Amino acid sequence: MATLEMDRQKGSVGESGALMLEMTRVIRASRVRVYEAWTRPEVLKEWFGSKANVVSTATFDVRDGGEYKIECFGKPCNPKPGEVDESRVLVLRGEYRKLIPNELLQFTWCGDRDPSEVSLVTVSLRDVEGGTEITLRHEQFATESSRDDHQHGWSDLLPNLAKLLEG
Repeated sequence: MATLEMDRQKGSVGESGALMLEMTRVIRASRVRVYEAWTRPEVLKEWFGSKANVVSTATFDVRDGGEYKIECFGKPCNPKPGEVDESRVLVLRGEYRKLIPNELLQFTWCGDRDPSEVSLVTVSLRDVEGGTEITLRHEQFATESSRDDHQHGWSDLLPNLAKLLEG
Protein backbone atom coordinates (compact mmCIF):
# COMPACT_ATOMS: atom_id res chain seq x y z
CA MET A 1 0.00 0.00 0.00
CA ALA A 2 1.31 3.41 -0.95
CA THR A 3 2.09 5.92 1.74
CA LEU A 4 1.68 9.62 1.21
CA GLU A 5 3.01 11.84 3.95
CA MET A 6 1.41 15.24 4.17
CA ASP A 7 3.76 17.83 5.56
CA ARG A 8 1.44 20.75 5.06
CA GLN A 9 -1.61 21.80 3.14
CA LYS A 10 -3.03 25.26 3.14
CA GLY A 11 -5.39 27.48 1.26
CA SER A 12 -4.72 31.13 1.76
CA VAL A 13 -4.09 34.51 0.29
CA GLY A 14 -0.50 34.93 -0.96
CA GLU A 15 1.75 37.92 -0.42
CA SER A 16 0.35 39.64 -3.51
CA GLY A 17 -3.21 39.26 -2.22
CA ALA A 18 -4.00 36.54 -4.78
CA LEU A 19 -5.85 33.39 -3.71
CA MET A 20 -3.59 30.34 -3.61
CA LEU A 21 -3.17 26.87 -2.19
CA GLU A 22 -0.02 24.94 -1.38
CA MET A 23 0.48 21.26 -0.62
CA THR A 24 3.67 19.45 0.28
CA ARG A 25 4.03 15.66 0.22
CA VAL A 26 6.80 13.11 0.32
CA ILE A 27 6.57 10.31 -2.24
CA ARG A 28 8.83 7.29 -2.02
CA ALA A 29 10.14 7.55 -5.58
CA SER A 30 12.98 9.32 -7.35
CA ARG A 31 12.62 12.86 -8.68
CA VAL A 32 13.09 11.46 -12.20
CA ARG A 33 10.04 9.19 -11.82
CA VAL A 34 7.93 11.93 -10.25
CA TYR A 35 8.86 14.41 -13.01
CA GLU A 36 8.05 11.81 -15.69
CA ALA A 37 4.64 11.27 -14.11
CA TRP A 38 3.88 14.94 -14.81
CA THR A 39 5.45 15.13 -18.29
CA ARG A 40 4.64 11.81 -19.99
CA PRO A 41 0.97 11.59 -21.05
CA GLU A 42 0.85 7.81 -20.82
CA VAL A 43 1.99 7.96 -17.18
CA LEU A 44 -0.22 10.92 -16.24
CA LYS A 45 -3.26 9.04 -17.53
CA GLU A 46 -2.59 6.35 -14.90
CA TRP A 47 -2.85 8.67 -11.88
CA PHE A 48 -4.61 11.89 -12.88
CA GLY A 49 -8.16 10.51 -12.81
CA SER A 50 -10.33 11.16 -9.79
CA LYS A 51 -13.43 9.70 -8.19
CA ALA A 52 -15.50 11.68 -10.69
CA ASN A 53 -13.31 11.70 -13.84
CA VAL A 54 -11.06 9.49 -15.94
CA VAL A 55 -8.44 10.89 -18.35
CA SER A 56 -9.30 10.01 -21.93
CA THR A 57 -6.51 11.85 -23.75
CA ALA A 58 -3.49 13.92 -22.81
CA THR A 59 -1.12 15.76 -25.11
CA PHE A 60 1.99 17.58 -23.92
CA ASP A 61 4.57 19.76 -25.65
CA VAL A 62 6.96 19.82 -22.70
CA ARG A 63 9.10 22.90 -23.29
CA ASP A 64 9.00 26.50 -22.15
CA GLY A 65 6.06 27.99 -24.06
CA GLY A 66 4.74 24.57 -25.06
CA GLU A 67 1.10 23.69 -24.51
CA TYR A 68 -0.69 20.81 -22.86
CA LYS A 69 -4.25 19.54 -23.01
CA ILE A 70 -5.93 16.95 -20.79
CA GLU A 71 -9.43 15.64 -21.57
CA CYS A 72 -11.40 13.81 -18.90
CA PHE A 73 -14.70 11.97 -19.14
CA GLY A 74 -17.02 11.92 -16.18
CA LYS A 75 -17.80 8.65 -14.44
CA PRO A 76 -21.45 7.68 -13.97
CA CYS A 77 -22.74 7.67 -10.39
CA ASN A 78 -22.64 3.85 -10.15
CA PRO A 79 -20.17 2.89 -12.88
CA LYS A 80 -19.43 -0.57 -14.12
CA PRO A 81 -15.67 -1.23 -14.57
CA GLY A 82 -14.35 0.98 -17.38
CA GLU A 83 -17.67 2.77 -17.92
CA VAL A 84 -17.54 6.52 -18.64
CA ASP A 85 -20.12 9.14 -19.47
CA GLU A 86 -18.89 10.73 -22.69
CA SER A 87 -21.49 13.48 -22.39
CA ARG A 88 -19.59 14.83 -19.35
CA VAL A 89 -16.26 16.06 -20.67
CA LEU A 90 -13.79 18.27 -18.80
CA VAL A 91 -10.93 19.85 -20.74
CA LEU A 92 -7.89 21.29 -18.97
CA ARG A 93 -5.29 23.21 -20.91
CA GLY A 94 -2.43 25.56 -20.42
CA GLU A 95 1.09 26.61 -21.31
CA TYR A 96 4.37 25.60 -19.73
CA ARG A 97 6.03 28.69 -18.31
CA LYS A 98 9.17 27.25 -16.76
CA LEU A 99 10.68 23.78 -16.79
CA ILE A 100 13.77 22.50 -15.02
CA PRO A 101 13.94 18.74 -15.64
CA ASN A 102 13.47 16.71 -12.45
CA GLU A 103 13.19 19.90 -10.35
CA LEU A 104 10.40 22.23 -11.42
CA LEU A 105 7.33 22.53 -13.63
CA GLN A 106 5.35 25.73 -13.88
CA PHE A 107 2.30 25.99 -16.11
CA THR A 108 -0.91 27.91 -16.55
CA TRP A 109 -4.15 26.08 -15.77
CA CYS A 110 -7.47 26.71 -17.48
CA GLY A 111 -10.51 24.45 -17.29
CA ASP A 112 -13.49 24.70 -19.57
CA ARG A 113 -15.87 25.02 -16.61
CA ASP A 114 -14.68 28.63 -16.23
CA PRO A 115 -12.55 29.58 -19.27
CA SER A 116 -12.11 33.12 -17.94
CA GLU A 117 -10.07 31.82 -14.96
CA VAL A 118 -6.43 31.17 -15.80
CA SER A 119 -4.42 30.16 -12.77
CA LEU A 120 -0.81 29.15 -12.27
CA VAL A 121 0.55 25.82 -10.99
CA THR A 122 4.13 25.36 -9.79
CA VAL A 123 5.38 21.87 -8.94
CA SER A 124 8.75 21.79 -7.16
CA LEU A 125 10.67 18.56 -6.53
CA ARG A 126 13.57 17.99 -4.15
CA ASP A 127 15.36 14.99 -2.76
CA VAL A 128 14.60 14.06 0.83
CA GLU A 129 15.45 10.97 2.84
CA GLY A 130 13.39 8.13 1.45
CA GLY A 131 12.13 9.83 -1.70
CA THR A 132 11.03 13.09 -3.24
CA GLU A 133 9.33 16.03 -1.62
CA ILE A 134 6.76 17.51 -3.97
CA THR A 135 5.43 21.00 -3.31
CA LEU A 136 2.44 21.97 -5.40
CA ARG A 137 1.49 25.64 -5.39
CA HIS A 138 -1.64 26.65 -7.29
CA GLU A 139 -2.41 30.36 -7.36
CA GLN A 140 -4.26 33.23 -9.03
CA PHE A 141 -7.76 31.84 -8.46
CA ALA A 142 -10.70 34.06 -9.29
CA THR A 143 -12.71 33.04 -6.21
CA GLU A 144 -12.32 31.29 -2.87
CA SER A 145 -14.77 28.67 -4.10
CA SER A 146 -12.55 27.87 -7.07
CA ARG A 147 -9.50 27.62 -4.81
CA ASP A 148 -11.36 25.29 -2.45
CA ASP A 149 -12.59 23.10 -5.34
CA HIS A 150 -9.05 22.80 -6.67
CA GLN A 151 -7.73 21.99 -3.20
CA HIS A 152 -10.19 19.07 -3.03
CA GLY A 153 -9.13 17.97 -6.52
CA TRP A 154 -5.40 18.01 -5.78
CA SER A 155 -6.09 16.23 -2.48
CA ASP A 156 -7.65 13.40 -4.51
CA LEU A 157 -4.96 13.32 -7.20
CA LEU A 158 -1.71 13.41 -5.23
CA PRO A 159 -2.46 10.14 -3.38
CA ASN A 160 -3.03 8.52 -6.81
CA LEU A 161 0.42 9.70 -7.87
CA ALA A 162 2.01 8.23 -4.73
CA LYS A 163 0.16 4.94 -5.16
CA LEU A 164 1.32 4.60 -8.76
CA LEU A 165 4.97 5.45 -8.09
CA GLU A 166 5.31 3.59 -4.80
CA GLY A 167 3.36 0.51 -5.88
